[in-house]
Amino acid sequence: MTNKLLLNPGPTNTRFRTKLAQWIGSDVCHRTEEFDKVLDETKDLLLEGFEDFNIAVIGGSGTAAMEAMISSLVDNVVVINAGIYGQRAIDMMKVYGIEHVEIKCKTISDLKPSTSRDNIYFVENETTTGERFDTTLMSYLYPNANLFVDATSAFGASDYSQSNIAALCFCSNKCLQSTPGLGIVMFNKNLEIKKRSYYFDLNKYIGSDVPFTPPVQSVYALNKTLKISSNNKELFDKRMLKLITEFSKIGIKCINKHPSNSIAGFIHPTMNYDKLKKFLLNEGMVIYAGIKGVENSFRISTMSVKFDKKFKNIIGMFSETCLR
Repeated sequence: MTNKLLLNPGPTNTRFRTKLAQWIGSDVCHRTEEFDKVLDETKDLLLEGFEDFNIAVIGGSGTAAMEAMISSLVDNVVVINAGIYGQRAIDMMKVYGIEHVEIKCKTISDLKPSTSRDNIYFVENETTTGERFDTTLMSYLYPNANLFVDATSAFGASDYSQSNIAALCFCSNKCLQSTPGLGIVMFNKNLEIKKRSYYFDLNKYIGSDVPFTPPVQSVYALNKTLKISSNNKELFDKRMLKLITEFSKIGIKCINKHPSNSIAGFIHPTMNYDKLKKFLLNEGMVIYAGIKGVENSFRISTMSVKFDKKFKNIIGMFSETCLR
């Protein structure tokens, strides 16, 4: 069955105009002025609000953007490890021989303030748990630090105006609500780029250079999507609050202390994940597995462009599962 309601944290449902732009871009050569114009415009749209920042648009996933940021920019860093993606960053740093100190925690409440000038790496919305490490609050906790942010499940649903960010990475197919294919790194122009990788060397992507064949159709799709909507923080905040509130009325509890606005974990009162997943899949809804070790847990994302239109259906279907 196609055309499912995707409540997983990307890839997500996209608008028809995004799909149409992707189709148009499928027959465009990346060595043309036409493509250069679309790519440059896309970069400008992404950089709005980020003065004195460079941007690299890379063919790849969110993990590709993550590796590009780590390999090119990170050194002597404190890593906040609150889940699988924090651990993935540490694993990458080990591969590149990057010196790092690990701080393990579960929520932002576990962290202690510091005025040190450290480099700090963290995952803003830890997708595997649903916990949010709000960038503004992290800037308050570490006011003198250089923050390296994995914003993969956050960019497009977050506010960075009050943050001391050195660099951040994300992708096209989550909160930006476009199609997969692009990993993006934005970073302060004062940062030194280390040459540790060939494909992920950010020097190759600065300016108007297109060093390798990009997924042209994904650039066109993202360009169109950003012209429709680029930052939906208020929308995502409202969606998650509404979801948590309505779920609580039917006995489904949010298990996050600081739930992100794009994905959160929940506990079903009667049904385990496998049964819940099967039931909802038959009804055309896709959800994600829950937190390891937490019985009857599952995760839901608010990233789908269909989320608001289908919200009553979502609550209705989950209400039915609670009666089984």
